[in-house]
Amino acid sequence: DEVHCHHKVPLKSGGTDKYDNLIIVHKDIHKLIHSTNIKLILQSSKDWTVKSKSKFNQLRKQANLEPIDFKLVA
Repeated sequence: DEVHCHHKVPLKSGGTDKYDNLIIVHKDIHKLIHSTNIKLILQSSKDWTVKSKSKFNQLRKQANLEPIDFKLVA
């Protein structure tokens, strides 16, 4: 119940169910990847490492979503 299978490239954008297009992520992270609530994303990511933030933005880009400017965190 804690993990979700995320399509790196969404099916609606031509992605497939093949292994190389899938990644296992925590259910809360999966929701954030697809979220449009920048405030929620920034609030949730305040303790993430630079590497985690980079990976998160990589997954957002692959899903055709805007990357997050983590410098907005005060």
